[in-house]
Amino acid sequence: MTDTSNGPLNYYAVFDELNKHLDENCIIISEGANTMDIGRAMIPNDLPRHRLDAGTFGTMGVGLGYAIAAALLCRDHFPQKRVVCIEGDSAFGFSGMELETVCRYKLPIIFVIINNNGISFGQEEEDWKEAFKTDSTLSMSPTALLPNARYEKVLEAFGGRGYYVKTANELRDSLRLAFEERNESSMLNVRISSTADRKPQEHFWLTRSNL
Repeated sequence: MTDTSNGPLNYYAVFDELNKHLDENCIIISEGANTMDIGRAMIPNDLPRHRLDAGTFGTMGVGLGYAIAAALLCRDHFPQKRVVCIEGDSAFGFSGMELETVCRYKLPIIFVIINNNGISFGQEEEDWKEAFKTDSTLSMSPTALLPNARYEKVLEAFGGRGYYVKTANELRDSLRLAFEERNESSMLNVRISSTADRKPQEHFWLTRSNL
């Protein structure tokens, strides 16, 4: 599922490339629906207390606060550690303006936005074009977000570095640049397929909910 040579990026392709840049000292922040769930399986931790995510009940909006706190700790006590904050596009929307805080304190956090323009699933750009011909409040699901939203521009507005990523080559090059930067924050806004999903589970109980 990491081979996207014949189509758009998906979760597995993004996490596979990201893993090549992470070392055991990285502190991982993660929140989102599929982004967090698949990330838990795809991004390993070698050390304790090096991952923060939205937890069992999936409380959205905690990611940027976690990242800021972790980055302040690293700045003062563990300058060799990098903080990498991986967000779904919907999850990012809950507290995205905290990017101003990140830039105000000059925290070199690496943000990776997994952008499927939706909550769990989005709609393709062609669907939106049709929806805008009528009343999009009625013709589109409220969980579908605008296609090709440029979230990285928000960080750029506050002085950070932004990268808009749509291909495997762009992802590889942008990650390299982001990890080389040690003095300011970077954001990769990674556009994946709107219908990207987790791989099918062999046993139904792996995704069964008791709630």
